[in-house]
Amino acid sequence: MLKHLMASAAILGAAFTATLGALPAIAMATEPPAWRVLEFEEKAFWATAHSRLELPTASQQTNDWEFIANSSVPGNSEQVSLRFDADSGQLHTRERLSKGKEDQRLKSFDYEKDFVLRERRSPQENTQAAPPQWPLDSRKQLPYPPAASKLPVTNPYLLLLLAGRLQAQGPGASLEVLVHTDHNFYRARLTSGNGVPVEANYSIAGETPTRGTRETNAVAVRVTPEGALAEKDDFSLFGLTGDIIVLFDRHTGLPLQVRGEAPRIGSTRINLKSATLRVPAS
Repeated sequence: MLKHLMASAAILGAAFTATLGALPAIAMATEPPAWRVLEFEEKAFWATAHSRLELPTASQQTNDWEFIANSSVPGNSEQVSLRFDADSGQLHTRERLSKGKEDQRLKSFDYEKDFVLRERRSPQENTQAAPPQWPLDSRKQLPYPPAASKLPVTNPYLLLLLAGRLQAQGPGASLEVLVHTDHNFYRARLTSGNGVPVEANYSIAGETPTRGTRETNAVAVRVTPEGALAEKDDFSLFGLTGDIIVLFDRHTGLPLQVRGEAPRIGSTRINLKSATLRVPAS
């Protein structure tokens, strides 16, 4: 299905499809990306989905990086904070604060050597306490799948960072990682190739807005369950599922568009709306 999708979209060339099954994983570089903040937006019917990604503490002086994602749709929002190894994307800690119309909850995950420690907290009525001080609802130790001894365990949001590195390697480069959601683990295979022209319309802080057709590189993200799922399927990237394709500006390396399937909508494209570039160290 992945090959059919990419051929119909004219995204990956013949060289990629001929070598898809035989490519080795590449080594990741620790050089920070050109961007510090990315904002994506998609309007569908009466609703607007918005995501803001920030990589504030990325430097070549440390391998312990921080990543923050804020996403919202009408009535629901989430804030995800990640600490991870810059080389591999391996998670150290993760926190997810979610808010709905009627409830709030904080989930925290510590990625220990032999297991993931998962804690869930929710507020008492009319509390003024900060989320980390909310009462503890549950604490569990989640075992890693066997593949975690060889592959890093990362987060869906970090796939965008890893894909950005991969596309710079050129068509045919590939990478495999494990992705942890709540209780489930998935295997994600990322493969780079040639992209299709994208109509860009985004702004960069302090610069003239960028509009018009941009040539792109593409990274296909194919995700499959790693073993039996512990609960219902819950993988998504910006709310998209299925075979996902990320299209990067061939000249700037910025991710211009993410394509996939959205519930009740079908094929959907999430577009870059603004970016804040990283200021080089003096």
